[in-house]
Amino acid sequence: MDEFLMKVSITAASTIVVEPVKHIINTWLKPKLESIKMQNEINEKLETFIFEVFADYITKTFEEQSSVNIIALGLQQIKINQIYVPLTLHSEERRESVILNNFPNEFANKYKKIVIEDTAGMGKSTLMRQMFISAIENNLGIPIFIELRNLSGDKDIIDYIVENLNKIRTEHSKEFILEVINRGDFIFFLDGYDEIPFQQKQAVTKNLKQFVSNANDNIFFLTSRPDDSLMSFGQFQKFEILDLKKEEAFELITKCDEITGLNLSEKIINQIIESTEDGDFSTLETFLANPMLVSFLYITFKHKKDIPSLKIDLYRKVFDALYELHDLSKDSYKREKYSGLSSGNLQKILMKLGFLCLRENENDYDKGKIIKLISQAKNSPYFHEIQEENILKDLLETVPLFSKIGLGYKWAHKSFMDYFAANFIDYQETREKILIDIYNSRNFTLYLNMIDFYYEIDRQLFDKVFVYPIINQFINFVDASGINPSEQRVQLEYLEMIFNRIFIFNTDILKFGRKVSFKEKLDSIVGLYKNSMPYVKNYKLLRASEGSMGSYLLVKETRIENIFRLLMSKKSVLLKHVNGDGVSIIEESTAFSWEQTKIDQISDYELQLRMSLVKKTFGERRTAGRYKSRALFTLDYFEALKYKELVEEEIKNREETLFLNL
Repeated sequence: MDEFLMKVSITAASTIVVEPVKHIINTWLKPKLESIKMQNEINEKLETFIFEVFADYITKTFEEQSSVNIIALGLQQIKINQIYVPLTLHSEERRESVILNNFPNEFANKYKKIVIEDTAGMGKSTLMRQMFISAIENNLGIPIFIELRNLSGDKDIIDYIVENLNKIRTEHSKEFILEVINRGDFIFFLDGYDEIPFQQKQAVTKNLKQFVSNANDNIFFLTSRPDDSLMSFGQFQKFEILDLKKEEAFELITKCDEITGLNLSEKIINQIIESTEDGDFSTLETFLANPMLVSFLYITFKHKKDIPSLKIDLYRKVFDALYELHDLSKDSYKREKYSGLSSGNLQKILMKLGFLCLRENENDYDKGKIIKLISQAKNSPYFHEIQEENILKDLLETVPLFSKIGLGYKWAHKSFMDYFAANFIDYQETREKILIDIYNSRNFTLYLNMIDFYYEIDRQLFDKVFVYPIINQFINFVDASGINPSEQRVQLEYLEMIFNRIFIFNTDILKFGRKVSFKEKLDSIVGLYKNSMPYVKNYKLLRASEGSMGSYLLVKETRIENIFRLLMSKKSVLLKHVNGDGVSIIEESTAFSWEQTKIDQISDYELQLRMSLVKKTFGERRTAGRYKSRALFTLDYFEALKYKELVEEEIKNREETLFLNL
C-alpha cells in the first residue's frame, strides 16, 4: 500500500493533495477492501486496482474543485480559500444554524441527508466545493462530487461515478464499486438539482432516489434553487443559506480587492456606508445579502465608479464591464472581439440564446449543440457573415459569460441565462402570452429568477400576469366571508393568514419521525383528514415543524407562495410579515383551512388562539440579526384593494393606447 501511494504522490497534480489522499485511502477505503478480501470476494490485484482509481479520482477532483471561476474577476481561476466567506446554513423549522468554515462533520453525521435550497447567487456551488475540499483535507470520509446536470435517463449516478473513476470499464468492476459504496463512509456532494434538463428530470430523480435509498449508510448534500420536485426528497433535511451580514459583504469585497490588487475596497465600502447614512441602504440591502451580487458591485464600481440600485441595472453594467474591459485585475483597455459584434448586437444574440437555453432548462452543451444554439440565436440577415465559432470564442474569452469544462460548455452563471431571457421576452409581441404560459407551467419555480428580472423590466405587465389574478382571488375570498373588514379586524387578520393554506397541529403524525419524507407525511395527513377535509389531497406540504407536536403548513397553489416571496424581496406594500411572538398553548390536535372558513361561527378567542399558534410556529424570527424570505407573510387586504384599482387603471390605459395606435 505505501509503495503504491508513493507512486500516486509522484504522479499527482499537486503535492498538497498527497497526504490527505493517503489518509483517506488508509482510513476509509482500506478497511472496506480488507473486509471484502476476507470473504474471498476480491484478489490482491483487484484491491490494488481499486486503490489506484480512487486515489486518482480524489486527486483529480481536488484539483478541479479547489478553484472557482468568478465572473466579476474575468472568470480567472481563483482558489476557494482566497474568495470564500463562511456561509451560514439555517433551518427555520429546526431553529438551527451552522456556520460553515470547514466541512461540518458533526452536523453532517447528525442529519446524513441535507438539501441546501436557495436562490441564485447565494453561493451554493462554492459552498459545496469548500466542503468537498475540507472533507479531503480533514480526512472525514470518501468524498464524491457530482454535478447533477451531467446525469440523464441513460446515465445514472453510478455510471457517472464509474466514468469519472476513468480506468473502470468492466461490469464486474462497476458492481464492485457499488458494493464498496453501499458499505458507507462516502460523502456525496450532489450539486445543482435545478439544472437537470426538463426532459431528463423525471428519470434522473427516480434513479437518484433509488441510489440514495440503496446507499443509505452514506452522507448526502444536495443543492438546488427552489424546485417543487425537491418534495420527493423528503428524507433530506432542508436548510437555506442565510443572507450575508453587511460586515461579511465587506469582507468579500476586500477579498476581491486582494485578488485584483486594485485597492478599491475602501472606496466601495465607504460609498455603501454613505448610502446607508443617507437612508438609501434599502436599495443596496438585497445586493449585500447575496455573495454573487456583492462581487458584481465590485466589478461595476471598478468599471464606472457606480453602484446601481436595481438588479437589472447591475447585470447590465456587469455585461458592459465584461465587454469593455480586458483584464479586471490590470489596467483597463478595450478588447478586440473575434466576431466584430458591437455590444448591442452581441446582447441581441445573447437574449435569444438565453431564452433558448431557459426553455429547455439546459446548461451543459457539447460543441455541436452550443454552435447550433448560437446559430439559432443569430438567425438574422444582419448577422449572416458572423461565424458562430467566433461568437463562442468571444463568450469564452473576450466577454466571458460562458466557461469550458472538459469538452463541455456552460453559462458561467445560470442567472445570466435568466437575465438575457427576461430581456428577450420583453422584446416579443407575444410577451404576455409567454408569461402566462410560464405562470401556468408545472416547472414554474424554475423560472422564478427570470421572473424576478422581468419585475424590474415591465412592472405593469408583471402585475397584470402574476399579481392581479392572486389579489382578485384573495379579495373575493375575504368579501365572500361576509365580514366588515374595517370593523372586524381580528376576523380580517385571520382570513389574511389562512388564504391558500391549511394549518395542522397534530401529535399523531409525530410517530413517523423526522426521517420520513414529505410525501409520506403528506400521505399520512391525507389519511387522517380525508373525511373532514377531502380536498387536502390537492395540497402540497410546504413547511413542517416537529417539536412538542407536529405542525404542518400546506398550500393549495405553491406558485402563489412563490410570488409572495418574490414580492416580499421587493418590499412590496401588498405583503406583511407574520411575526413570531405568539404562544403555542394547545390541548388537543387541531386543523383549519381556508376552504372551510365559516368565520361567523368562530369566536374571537378561538381565532386569536389559532393565529397565536401559527405565529409562534411559523412566524418570523430574527436569526443572527437577519431576516430570511421563507418566513410566513400575508396579503394586506386594504393594500390589495388599492393595488387592484391601480392595475385595472393601467390595463385600461394600455388598451386605450393600443386602440389609438390602430
